[in-house]
This record gives sequence, structure tokens and C-alpha cells, in this order.
Amino acid sequence: MYANKTDMELVGHVEAIPDASELSQHLANRVRLLVNENAELQRQLIKVKQQLMSLELGVALDKIAAYDDLVQTERRR
Repeated sequence: MYANKTDMELVGHVEAIPDASELSQHLANRVRLLVNENAELQRQLIKVKQQLMSLELGVALDKIAAYDDLVQTERRR
């Protein structure tokens, strides 16, 4: 999970709000949901970054191949 210690501490602080246990539970649950959503978004971001790196590598390899073709063509002349 990508939730950090600060996120979980926030949940604990919200749960500990005195004299408002129902509200504090509601807020703690909402904070937990947000922490989990954040973790999921971070996982998705990592996947997107990996895909982007793969695409960039593919483009770079295509450019190298095109340059190699150009060099081979020039050598034949």
C-alpha cells in the first residue's frame, strides 16, 4: 500500500476527536477512503509512467533504425 505514516496518523487523529464519536468515525472512514484512493491513483500513475517509458523507448529504437537505414543508404552510394 502506498499510504504513508502521515496518512495513517491523520486517520488516528480524526478517530480521536473527543465528544463527537459518530462524526469522528465518519471523518476517519472518509479519510481512509481518500488514503486508499490516493494509493490506487499512485499505482495507476506508476503504470502510466512505465507505459510512457516503453513508448519512449520504442520511439527511440525507431529513430535509431531510421538513422541506421539512412547510413546504410549513404554507404551504398
